[in-house]
Amino acid sequence: MASDPAIGFHSGVGMNATVVLWVYCGLIASIPAYLFIQNAVAGGIVSLITAISIAAAASLSREQSRLPRLVNPVVLVGLAGIFLIMLLQIVPMPGGPLINPIWNSAAAAIGEKPTGSITIDTGMTLLVVCRLTCMVAIALLVALIGQLRQHAERLLLVLAGTATLVSLGRITSLFLLPDSFQLVPLAARGTAEIISMYGVILTAAVAIRGHDRSYSNRSHGHKPTAPVTIEILAALSALFVNLTAIALGEIPGLSFAALFGAGVLIAILVIRKGRLGGWGYAGTAAVFGLALATFIAFMPGHTENELITGMIEDARLLGAGAGTLLALAPIYGNSSAASDISTVTAVTIEMGRPFLWSIFLITVAWAVILLRDSLQRGRDYVYPAAGAGCLAALLISAPLTGGGLSLAPCIILSATLGLAIAQSKGEPSVEPAISARQQSSAAASKSRSSKRYLYGAWAALGLLLIAQGAWILLPELFRPDPIGFANDQRHATISRQDQERATRAAALAGVRGDLWAESAFSYAGLLSTDQAFEIKVDRDQTALASQSLLKTLRYAPHRGDAWLMLASTCEQLKLPVCNIGALLKMSYYTAPNQIGLLPLRLAQALRSQDVSSDDELADMVRRDIRFVLTKSADLRPALIAAYRAASSAGKQLVEQTVAPIDRQYLDAARTRLTQ
Repeated sequence: MASDPAIGFHSGVGMNATVVLWVYCGLIASIPAYLFIQNAVAGGIVSLITAISIAAAASLSREQSRLPRLVNPVVLVGLAGIFLIMLLQIVPMPGGPLINPIWNSAAAAIGEKPTGSITIDTGMTLLVVCRLTCMVAIALLVALIGQLRQHAERLLLVLAGTATLVSLGRITSLFLLPDSFQLVPLAARGTAEIISMYGVILTAAVAIRGHDRSYSNRSHGHKPTAPVTIEILAALSALFVNLTAIALGEIPGLSFAALFGAGVLIAILVIRKGRLGGWGYAGTAAVFGLALATFIAFMPGHTENELITGMIEDARLLGAGAGTLLALAPIYGNSSAASDISTVTAVTIEMGRPFLWSIFLITVAWAVILLRDSLQRGRDYVYPAAGAGCLAALLISAPLTGGGLSLAPCIILSATLGLAIAQSKGEPSVEPAISARQQSSAAASKSRSSKRYLYGAWAALGLLLIAQGAWILLPELFRPDPIGFANDQRHATISRQDQERATRAAALAGVRGDLWAESAFSYAGLLSTDQAFEIKVDRDQTALASQSLLKTLRYAPHRGDAWLMLASTCEQLKLPVCNIGALLKMSYYTAPNQIGLLPLRLAQALRSQDVSSDDELADMVRRDIRFVLTKSADLRPALIAAYRAASSAGKQLVEQTVAPIDRQYLDAARTRLTQ
């Protein structure tokens, strides 16, 4: 008997959809592991896994053809605007008012023409662009494979189960495990609480879906089956676990955000079951509005320290660059100030206030669209309702915590929103296969053209994900252990051993200033070691060291340690312009309170013959000396060493600064100098 080609075609498509589903479920289930990988490697891994899923989904032509009708134009315009602004931040500009002022200062110190961009760190912003691309791809893939009801059910269960697993690990770590062994690392607890917040909404969605099944069985005169009852009980138990994890957390107000998001699903259920009309919609909206207004009135907001407040006040119209908050913090005096900062504050500083309000309006509009779709849907209304609930919880929690921008909760949110898009309209009907002879030539040509465009778009997205995954992971593969700023010969010798790997990693990444800084430190350590042992420095090594330092400052001019290293070695590097005073001032500007730089920076500044003639540099040096005398006794030997090697002008500056504070210490320093 001849086999039906239509059956073979649909079975092949179904098998590919199942493969994509299981690969995708594996990606979601691996979310707890990303809590332990707080670096770029996790983003590269997720990018490659998503690319593999896209390759497997290439044959889902029916779902692909339906996808453009599911995605709302408001969402498309919003995403296009976000990408446009982020790409604009990294575009090189030949000066002008849009570029960050730090680029003009850097160009003046190096002796080059002013060029730069909106962001202060090109590599960090490009990493954020890659993450956003990956999140959009994740949402589109879920929207593709989640159009089938059975696939949507499995994805929802995996999402809810993964979030509950994170919450269970958080509770277990608090009560049963020692501090040395934690299922959720300390640095990721805020991120885990955001996942628990989404877990409340997702488990509520599972419970409501089970309730609808049970209600449907009773309405048809059947008793609820055991699997449905077990599903409801398991969902309620998971809901309790997620709520407990939030209640035990350290973020005030997050419980309200989670309950508000779950309340959106319950309100949709009540409206549908009660068949409420316009007045019912208005009353429900009024209740939620009153609850939100009461919460805002009585719940204290996320308090920011003075440094963060200063960063907010100085925030530029287009921000300092996506992902640059940690890079910007040392300029304001304390790199740890950005460790506890809300999402709203981070977006304001990195992207600017207009971007923040635009994102707020787009998110509200999308939540309203999903609520409308859930009210118009049949029994699968719970999926768009869950998406709207997650968006509502995100808006409420954004001023309270910064964990929402981390990789793991972004995957949860993207997958949930993709599921909401997939089920915002009715499930596609399975049409019988139609032979090519039964189609008109015009319709067949249009269908082939449409499929060609869809395949091309998916192929381009897959290639983009592969390219960005390789761009992230290949440098990390060659990258040695992190190389920091070397203050002594021992660290310089150790870093010298990894110079080849560090330089190769930086060359593969291209625009990542952090990797070029590690390469520069390895070569600068080599120069310091060779100088100490009176070894002649090879010209090739000098050229590579110069290249690494200059590329560091051209892609990341906020690196105060690189400015100090350039000031210390520019004479050996034989740069065309070697203004040590200007380079030292850039180091002070970009890292004024970085203790690890103080010994070398103080010694380098005091060796300069004209340190007293530059009033601005002299004030900076005096501040360092006062800090050593009043707040850091451990650095007093470094001050003695700098005083011993200082020029006459440098010695005079030290004596004038120390005498009013500690005359005895000055006498001791002079005594050591004569010994």
